[in-house]
Amino acid sequence: MSTATCCWCGSALVQLEGVWWCGHPSAEGCRKRQARFAAALYDRKAKKQVGWRYVPTPKQTVAHEAQQTFKHTLAGGAAGPGKSKELREAAYQDCEHIPGLTCLLLRRTYKQLEDTHLREFAKDAPQIGTEYLDSKKVMRFRNGSLIQAGHCETVADAQNYLSTEYDRIIFDELVTFDEEPALEIMTRARTSKPAVLARGGAKVWAASNPGGRGALWVKDFFVDKQPDPQKYPRYRPDDWAFIEARLDDNPYIDPDYRDTLENLPDARRRQLLYGDWNVFDGQFFGELRAERDGVPFHAVTLEIAPGIEWSCGMDWGYNAPGWCGWFAHLADGHYHLAREYKFQGQNADEVATAITRITKELGIKKLRYVSGDPAMKQKTGAGRGESIMETLTRRGVPMRAADNDRFNGWMRMHELLREAPDGRPWLTVDPGCRYWWRSVPALVQDPHNPDDVDTTKDDHPGDGTRYWAVSRPSPTRARESRRVPAPGTGGALLAEAIGALSQGAVLGAGNVARRVA
Repeated sequence: MSTATCCWCGSALVQLEGVWWCGHPSAEGCRKRQARFAAALYDRKAKKQVGWRYVPTPKQTVAHEAQQTFKHTLAGGAAGPGKSKELREAAYQDCEHIPGLTCLLLRRTYKQLEDTHLREFAKDAPQIGTEYLDSKKVMRFRNGSLIQAGHCETVADAQNYLSTEYDRIIFDELVTFDEEPALEIMTRARTSKPAVLARGGAKVWAASNPGGRGALWVKDFFVDKQPDPQKYPRYRPDDWAFIEARLDDNPYIDPDYRDTLENLPDARRRQLLYGDWNVFDGQFFGELRAERDGVPFHAVTLEIAPGIEWSCGMDWGYNAPGWCGWFAHLADGHYHLAREYKFQGQNADEVATAITRITKELGIKKLRYVSGDPAMKQKTGAGRGESIMETLTRRGVPMRAADNDRFNGWMRMHELLREAPDGRPWLTVDPGCRYWWRSVPALVQDPHNPDDVDTTKDDHPGDGTRYWAVSRPSPTRARESRRVPAPGTGGALLAEAIGALSQGAVLGAGNVARRVA
């Protein structure tokens, strides 16, 4: 028995004539939305409808609606909600309604293409009244529209699709495609056909589960809508839509399928069962969660009260990106990364100016220190002969050379990302620190040393955070090292007074004026 519900009104779906509809007693509006994209099954000899060939679920309907509106649409998330079928049906419908429409449908490998769409093309063609040419991997419609199926496993394969314009480009399992070839193929979604322009122009549609070689760039473009602004300065988030799909959206799924997913390794289980885009195999900081159970966890916005101590961590870069982060030392022992600064191609004087400006913007009267890569102490012989660290210090930035013990630095970060006894992590990070959130969750284990990160990845915010983290006592040690004054002593009375003053504090610590969930 299905437990699928309508994503609009929350009612259980009901099966009528072999297909599933919203089951609300007055669900006329929901069913009309489904019916808009439904496809009837006709007895062509009797010239009458004998059933339904396809009725989208409410969530599939949401995907259909987005595909008609946005330039780029991804239906992504958990396994099993019928994403691939929705892509085919969307292509069928537009091909039937727009004469001369040209669609390109891609999987990464030919085997994947054959096992999914090609087999379904052969089954669907007689019901739709189209012709499927297996030798050309083309479904041809009577009005001149066509769907060309293909695969793109290598850069050479991508070249096959760069000399043609397409009205619809469709990627199934987009995370299996590499970033640059996929984005270049997307640029071929362009048209001059009046009928296509009248319906919003050329489109790119995709479906995918989380995980896979391209999961990070897909997440940046579709899920977070915040790819690297320096690399993609012309990105327009309003052109990109993400429709989250859940296993429970599909009433047609085998009831035992959930049990199958439950038995997968933890990372893959979270990807396929819950549609979690923040985990992947080999992830170095597996404990890192932007949110947990739908509630912000590591990714929170805090308004820091005046008088809180601040320090920074920095990873220097000139040809490669550099990074600096501002950490608030909260009164309850927690820390919060409130701001970051990414720089590249700037000298030490320019970076010092930016650090001073941002420090003032945060209302910090005195920055305690900036913990940086000890290599910044090395003199290059240029200019005054100063090292980068000396120049920054001369400009008023309180530099400190960090301990570059990578093992202990990463372990300290693991400790800070753990959950504290109060249910919050020791370290939280503002969602506005986009470079940090793009790179740190994406860090993976070194294949030869699982206690270190793979340094071929973008590790600059990670290194900067590590330099800062190793300068702080671990949360456990910080508490264990505190001396408890004997009852009746001056220290005890002072502790009692401080405790009384903190009773009226917001969030129980006097360190945060407001927490924005």
